[in-house]
Amino acid sequence: MRWPRILALVSFVHAFEAPPAFGVTHTLSFASHNPEDPYDKEWKQPNTDVALYPETQHLALDPSMRHLRPPPPRIPSTYDIFVGLSAFRDGVRCAYTVFTGFKRSSAPDHLYFGIVDQVNEDDANCIDEYCILAKEEWPEEECKYKSHIKTDKRNANDSRGPTLARSYQQLLVGNQEFCLQLDAHSVFTNDWDLGLVEDWKTVGNEMGVLTTYLHNLHDFVQPDGSNKGASYDTPQHLPHICQTMRGGNGLVRNIGADLILGPKAPQLTALWGAGFSFSKCHAEKRVLTDSHTLWMFDGEEFLRASHLWTHGYDLYSPSRTGCVVYHNYTSVPARFEYVQVDENKRKEEREMGENRFRLIVNWPFKGPVDTFELDKYGWGTARSLQQYLNFSGITFEPNKRDEHSCKQLYWVPYSDPSSIEALLPGWNLYSEHAQALRGPGIALGTADDTSSVGMGILFVGVVVVGILLYTQRIKRSLPAKDT
Repeated sequence: MRWPRILALVSFVHAFEAPPAFGVTHTLSFASHNPEDPYDKEWKQPNTDVALYPETQHLALDPSMRHLRPPPPRIPSTYDIFVGLSAFRDGVRCAYTVFTGFKRSSAPDHLYFGIVDQVNEDDANCIDEYCILAKEEWPEEECKYKSHIKTDKRNANDSRGPTLARSYQQLLVGNQEFCLQLDAHSVFTNDWDLGLVEDWKTVGNEMGVLTTYLHNLHDFVQPDGSNKGASYDTPQHLPHICQTMRGGNGLVRNIGADLILGPKAPQLTALWGAGFSFSKCHAEKRVLTDSHTLWMFDGEEFLRASHLWTHGYDLYSPSRTGCVVYHNYTSVPARFEYVQVDENKRKEEREMGENRFRLIVNWPFKGPVDTFELDKYGWGTARSLQQYLNFSGITFEPNKRDEHSCKQLYWVPYSDPSSIEALLPGWNLYSEHAQALRGPGIALGTADDTSSVGMGILFVGVVVVGILLYTQRIKRSLPAKDT
């Protein structure tokens, strides 16, 4: 046995060893679902609880890469925030979302909204309804902050689902530093902007994206805008998306959300929720939402998660610090699926969009497909789609089911960091300077992974010595012709 074979064996064995856990911990409690029907209400199995350690989540599984870190956050002394909303015939609730955003922001002069307002002729418009609320609150002005609102008004019957609307929404982003995407029936709480930026900063990753499914506003938001009366009374348990299924169209769909009990810090996740996504605006400008997946609902969130991830972004569930926006889960006034359109045209557009999904993930299909602008909406080069599938547990292999990602996840270093290094001048994945700045796995304290590296070296040494001793013993017991 030669050294390369020994080292290959050591690498193979150690690849399955997670870094030693350290630092603060919280518990993820996730539900069991019927594999044949995830929404089977008769399926009664207990939840599984697993301990998560957010301070270790930026340590790579590969010991040879465990010293690498994502780029540290860059936050200017002053910054603007963009909030993107895509509303479908929901002007009244959209207006209240905008109103609470400005009223409850710590710096409303640095806040901007971009609204894709899909309405029929007689529908309430988001901006008009907002101005009514603004006039009541700030009577000295006709419509305070109106100049901070961009609106792309469109005919509701031209709607083709959330992905097309959100592609228009991205065009409204300006030169703001941070971008927040919400459903257009959300409600903000007091000083929400401070909480979001602080939680994002805690992640310790310029490429971080906070995302989840939001709690119901009726349980937590007080009339004065506070989180159930006081900041320390924010929800004790927060949603964490970590399970998938196949939707009615056969494409990937998130199964609701599980819960992290008493989250101490943002937690790395593999999945993305469309109703809440907070990041630097370069994510919205670099990773475009595909406008050629018409009528798509199931499949949208997988495409967004996988494209962000391959472009170098990492997803995190927010902690209680970032739990500052809530969702209105009352019935929507109308749904895009019921717009007035020729049914043959709808069927063709839907099939072409769904087959576009299958095409880009290399999933066999029959039928027409829209291949326009595939390069414009392609995968990133920082990491591969296959790496994302391995990371998330999602599979397109025949006769296999997705594996959940309700476990401790570890940051995956970029296989090609050049696009990230071009985005962030002065940062280099492998430079000594970049590693000197790396700090802990997450910005919670001074703990580092020195002990884990030491243990890894010790482990490798023990395995190598053991293999050498075992090899020598085998050599002595074998006939000469077999050595």
